[in-house]
Amino acid sequence: MNDRATQSVASTPYRHIGRIFFQRVAELGERPFIRFQKSTGRVDISWREFGGMARNILLGLHGLGLMPGDAVAIIGENSLERLCADLATLAGGFPNVVISPAISGGMLLKVLEHSRCRAAFVQGEGDASRLLDLKRELSALEHLFVMDGTAASLSDTVPFLELMEKGRRLDAARLEDILESVHAQDLATIMYTSGSTGEPKGVMRTQDNLLSNITNGGEVVISKPDDLFVIVLSLNHLLGRFGFLKSAITGRTTAIVESTELDLDLNAIQSLSGTAMALVPRVMERIWKDLLDRDDHRKLWEMIEALDQQKTAGGLGEADSKKFAESITVLREAAREALGARIKYISYSGAAMPPRIMRFFELIGIPLLGSYGSTECGGVTLCGIGENRPGNLGKPFPNVEIRIAADAEIMVRGPTVSPGYFLNPEATREVFDADGWFHTGDLGALEPDGSLRIIGRKKDVFYCADGSNIYPAFIELQLENETFIRQAVLLGDRRPFISALIVPERQRIADALGLSALAMTDTDVRSALWTQIERVNRRLEHYEQIRKFVVMNEDFSREVRSVNVFQKIKVDRKAVAERYRKEIDEIYSHAFEGEGY
Repeated sequence: MNDRATQSVASTPYRHIGRIFFQRVAELGERPFIRFQKSTGRVDISWREFGGMARNILLGLHGLGLMPGDAVAIIGENSLERLCADLATLAGGFPNVVISPAISGGMLLKVLEHSRCRAAFVQGEGDASRLLDLKRELSALEHLFVMDGTAASLSDTVPFLELMEKGRRLDAARLEDILESVHAQDLATIMYTSGSTGEPKGVMRTQDNLLSNITNGGEVVISKPDDLFVIVLSLNHLLGRFGFLKSAITGRTTAIVESTELDLDLNAIQSLSGTAMALVPRVMERIWKDLLDRDDHRKLWEMIEALDQQKTAGGLGEADSKKFAESITVLREAAREALGARIKYISYSGAAMPPRIMRFFELIGIPLLGSYGSTECGGVTLCGIGENRPGNLGKPFPNVEIRIAADAEIMVRGPTVSPGYFLNPEATREVFDADGWFHTGDLGALEPDGSLRIIGRKKDVFYCADGSNIYPAFIELQLENETFIRQAVLLGDRRPFISALIVPERQRIADALGLSALAMTDTDVRSALWTQIERVNRRLEHYEQIRKFVVMNEDFSREVRSVNVFQKIKVDRKAVAERYRKEIDEIYSHAFEGEGY
């Protein structure tokens, strides 16, 4: 790598992602940029090849008459073409609107209409057909590009390869003029989130917003040639996309896993041999379980865990201390080998990491780095190595300010924060104050060391009979991170104590007990669940602890508990009270006649 590779973003003449990305393409050439892990095998794409693809897509869009500032939608899951569309539109000054294909037709129509997209990239024929049905209601939408090549026969669509070929035939010298026309404060992307009324809100992110998240207020740190960042996430997830864009700026090779969370194969992760990974806690739980299922690792971990608790409680003798250290060494080597032997750290976001998993990776020396940040902030804090307190997500980055309001609401200010909601000044005024502070709606506290502890959501609060306030989402999250609990809905607003409705992971319980699901009794299920509820209770204040629960036979309906395409869990407390009136009355009709299961 030549000396130019050590330049900071600040010394680069144009402060935007496209300019820096094409600089990296010139510097790194044939070095691998994207390693795409598909079910059919692995594909490596060099910086030069990917840069050529992105350049041709960018020029192709300009050749069709799109101008900087025209919005372009990207609707799809993990694919090489989707990555290319993302970088090409960012580099060309086309604000892109990244949309999950799981979004409903009605919501898709609202987002495309509100963002005034002139063009859209879709994954395949099904997505193209759906969008063609909506196109007559979208006056701004002129061009539809199909990324996987399956819809070449559909009228009013352009195959991705055809668009790329169109750009290849244009004068490549135009690229420099296009890059020069994009500036730091230009709108780079619009990311739609669910609003409190159900109407989507378009979070605006400028070029400088995105780069400020990557640089954290300092210089760009150029990655080492052997660094490989593995993204085990949908690129529609904020953390997954952030990881990809950071790679484009820092010169890092990135592996994208095509498989969904449910199809995740630890062997694929092992074969990729990454130096770092990005995922969500549910994926981490699956990886952790697969690690323990190999050889005798589960028994080894249970022994280490018992010795660890004994060490904390009163210390270990010489023999046990030696056994403890030797066992950790064996588990560390096995875990590192299973993860590809080169892993340095794992990033996660979207939920709290179960403390038991945190402790496992802390003992074997692989840091789990959690981040906090709404879409409006883009990512605010990052855990330090060894951070192991439930709910604590580390210290703010150097270029971010955090303030805790009188009512405990977290407020954020800095260059990473969005300028507001697209074409929605009223919603912008509701959460962005005159001094530039974004009011997150999350509740938290700053620890003495300056780190941030999350308490809950401002508008989702239980008022208990003893005068204490409970934030149910915080507790529900901890419950659902337990292996035997599939779903949890907390009860207790204006009640004498906290209780819960629990949907169990019956097969996991049966496997743990060495029984078939048919042979397992209700008592077996309740006993297993109560063991894990008690573990959560030990991390809670006494007035937060769950004293009773009801086992549910089916998942909660979407009217009660929903997970939208923006990866947010929402519990309709009013619907819970109405639908489960019988169960709730049963719990509280004899409120003081015992506790537990």
